[in-house]
Amino acid sequence: MALTRWRWVWGPALAALLVAIAVLPPRLPTGEGTLFGVLPVGSSSARPVNGGRRSQFADDIRFAQQNQRERLARSLLADSVVAVARGPRALRSEDGLVALAYEAPLTADSARAWLGAVMRELALYPKAPAPGMRLVVALLSSPLRERRGSDGAGSPWGIQTLIDQAASSGACVVTVNLLPRGSWGRPVGHDLEGRPVSRVLGACALYARFGAPGAGVARWAARGLSGYWWNPLTAQLLEARRPVRRYEIPREMDWGQTPWYGAVRWVEAGCLRGNDAACVRAAGLTADADTPYLYYTRNALQRGQLLAYLLATGTPGEFAAFWRSPRPASEAMSVAFGRSTGALALAAYTHWYTVPGGREGWGAAGLAAGLGWVVLALALAVVAGRRWTIDS
Repeated sequence: MALTRWRWVWGPALAALLVAIAVLPPRLPTGEGTLFGVLPVGSSSARPVNGGRRSQFADDIRFAQQNQRERLARSLLADSVVAVARGPRALRSEDGLVALAYEAPLTADSARAWLGAVMRELALYPKAPAPGMRLVVALLSSPLRERRGSDGAGSPWGIQTLIDQAASSGACVVTVNLLPRGSWGRPVGHDLEGRPVSRVLGACALYARFGAPGAGVARWAARGLSGYWWNPLTAQLLEARRPVRRYEIPREMDWGQTPWYGAVRWVEAGCLRGNDAACVRAAGLTADADTPYLYYTRNALQRGQLLAYLLATGTPGEFAAFWRSPRPASEAMSVAFGRSTGALALAAYTHWYTVPGGREGWGAAGLAAGLGWVVLALALAVVAGRRWTIDS
């Protein structure tokens, strides 16, 4: 057993040293350093394209233009949906705050059933002291959309909440694709009486109940409400109101169970063990939470779960004070609910997850091995650096 452990400790180290010697021969530095000769790194000049070079600046411009085109397409879609909701192919709730637009071949009777399902979903959310924003739901069912495919607005697939366009259009818009090729997830469930209840509103339910959020809260909440069609906010809200089966967060990402491939999830584990600071970070409430390196995280502790827990356990006035606060999300949450943000996040996440099991640590031998890895990494960096030669 001990021999196997030390084989895992020193085997990768020896392999890394051999690879470093093989891929870092003495030569002049260039702008095209590679990792294992495959992945380009550390250069502003990217891969050759059509015999030339493409700069990172050109890529940034291209991505920015694509992002602007998509934002424009979504804005046009939101404006068109709001316009249709004022016409004859739309139904409205009795208070006029909810409209449902539909297109052929859906009939008015089918649209009326959908409006009832939407109203029952909205009724699951507590009412704020003051009315919120108008809500418009668009049912996409025209066969022409299936033949055209994507129209650039992202609308032909699944369920889309156009929250970024809410302020300019004066309403929070939800599009629901009812075509066979685009109907992902389960847009409709049933209540205890067997009546259909939609699961499509997401962030727009909060906009409809509490109005537009403050800037800091909007930036934080958008990351937890823009996706997760397989686990919508409405389902999380229902789970927050009843006991559920609690799951254990694994210590590592399950990618083949290899010791060198996988990110240790100490932040999530630390949160569930009662560390308030770890809970704040796991909830994405730190200043550096929106890091671009999300590839290395699992995000098992979702922001939507925290929002659902606040809705289920707090009063409508408390949630409205948090939602509309001009402060950063972490500060707004603490002030509105009268508890530290870490304590709120811990209470929310322990509703769904339990404390990870397993050993507490590696012990003295593991600590020594870890320090050895640090020393070896620094030694490899020094050796590799000295193998580069520079003309004087």
